[in-house]
Amino acid sequence: MAEILPLSPEEDTHVKAYIREFCDTCLQAPVTGYDCIYRSHAFADTRSVVVLHTPSQAFALKIDTTSPTTDRLKSEFELLSALHQYFDGNETSRVVRPVYLSPGGSFLVTEYIDRPTAVDLIYNSADDKQVAQVYRRAGSWLHDLHARYPPTRYAFKPRWMTDSLSELIQAVPRDIAHQSRAMVENMLAEGARLKGIEDLRVFSHGDFHGQNLIVGQGKTIGLDFTEARDKLAVYDIVDFLKADIFRQTHASDVDRSGILTRNKDMFFRLYRHPINVEILDYCIRGRLLKDWLALWRTDHDCSAFEKDRRNRLGDRLQVSFRHP
Repeated sequence: MAEILPLSPEEDTHVKAYIREFCDTCLQAPVTGYDCIYRSHAFADTRSVVVLHTPSQAFALKIDTTSPTTDRLKSEFELLSALHQYFDGNETSRVVRPVYLSPGGSFLVTEYIDRPTAVDLIYNSADDKQVAQVYRRAGSWLHDLHARYPPTRYAFKPRWMTDSLSELIQAVPRDIAHQSRAMVENMLAEGARLKGIEDLRVFSHGDFHGQNLIVGQGKTIGLDFTEARDKLAVYDIVDFLKADIFRQTHASDVDRSGILTRNKDMFFRLYRHPINVEILDYCIRGRLLKDWLALWRTDHDCSAFEKDRRNRLGDRLQVSFRHP
């Protein structure tokens, strides 16, 4: 069950106005209650999601108070509408159904699906076989999304990764910099080797972490498409696979990318677009290292969850970089 977050008096006033507009335009039945279930960490004052309850169904009201000037939600609503049609008839994959876009642009409404996300299961399930099926279903859903348009070929450019790692190693405690220097140097050298190699470029989700994939009964359902664009297919795959660090494991079960072999294999059971595996493994390794260093920054105070994540990332990286 999603955590209920408090609304400030100002937020509550806005939400009530949005509900009145939605009810007047779309609903026959009244909204009997509402709960804030998400607030953006980076944009806490402007972006949130509120679940609306009616006697017969629930809706997700997505808010972005800056969207009237950026068209962020308008663009997402139009894309959701197109993707809803694209997935029509697909037996296993779909996206959340778009319901309403405010003419003012501050909010949109979709159906609300009260089912666990992929992350809920990856983080919390005690059943490795259940988690493996989550990876299989995620691979199937992403394969379908990446097939929306014919793919193109595009040269791999690792500079975003290498520049970021070079900057981060300067911003962490001395002992962490010492521990990670060989890893960073390995990434710089391998990046130079892989630079310019062509890989598959596709229409991509853009923010394909496990909280944006709902594991429904019979269907896997995608949401949150505000970052969707054309880019290398491996980046969506990396975003999803990196949640694997929260699974308990033995070092012998982890491959050179830092991901459990069984979960990675299950993902690729039904994801069949031909990507470059060396580039994929490089990008996963680099993302784990980047995330670990970012959590060691001297100007960052870690929460208890982040400290646990930092420890898990460090453990996986030690295993990953022992591979040739």
